[in-house]
Amino acid sequence: MPKRTIHNATVTLKLPSDISASAELTALRAAGIPVDSLGNAKRGFLFVRSSNGRSQTNIFRWFAGNVGQAPG
Repeated sequence: MPKRTIHNATVTLKLPSDISASAELTALRAAGIPVDSLGNAKRGFLFVRSSNGRSQTNIFRWFAGNVGQAPG
């Protein structure tokens, strides 16, 4: 079984869940996350954990490199 590679997010950002789309894009870009006009990462991987009722925030974690397992 291949070893798992642990990756730390390059940028982690918490934003209010009720923020407007344009303010969200502005905040992501200000944090250094390269996103297009739809909020998709231009490179790397952007993971979003949406609020689940208990929290009123969304957590954005951007990984600049590839996320996955190291080769055998």
